[in-house]
Amino acid sequence: MESAYHHGSLREALIADGRRLLVQEGVDGVTLRELARRAGVSHGAPRRHFADRDELLAAIAARGFEELTAALRFAAEAEDRRARLRRYFTTYVEFAVNNGPLVALMFGSKPDRPPVQRAASEFFALGAQVLGEAPGDPPGPLVYVAAAAVEGIGALVTAGRLPEDRVGEVIDAAVSAVAGAYDESGPTKRV
Repeated sequence: MESAYHHGSLREALIADGRRLLVQEGVDGVTLRELARRAGVSHGAPRRHFADRDELLAAIAARGFEELTAALRFAAEAEDRRARLRRYFTTYVEFAVNNGPLVALMFGSKPDRPPVQRAASEFFALGAQVLGEAPGDPPGPLVYVAAAAVEGIGALVTAGRLPEDRVGEVIDAAVSAVAGAYDESGPTKRV
């Protein structure tokens, strides 16, 4: 598929085409040379925007975190912790099912590039907010337990090891476990 590249938007075209190529070919198939070919530009043109392939992959991963965080924002609006968690888990799993290779890129490597660090930090901060933790505090251990649960459910579904007709009951069990752990550890004030 050729890019809809127009003068002045090569960076955005490379990110969008890189994401499509990621889905089609996997992370190993995403190269600056192939993206230049698809955009109809010289092989050196992408280097004006990305120093190397890793920088492009970081931009794709950061964009994925931004999209996922935006999709999850509505979960923080529910008053009840269990309702917030249910929305959060369900939305995350839907995103993972629809964006499997992107989610693997987002969570499969160290966030050592500033755009990924920033976007991932916003994602985890929203998770802490959904759980009712105070903003600005370091995440408590249950934030990581919730992240592990939701990422695990998403991975199981995308790998075909969790049948889609059982996703709801598994999410309910995970929500009960995480919310129950919060109930046992005492209430966290929502700010």
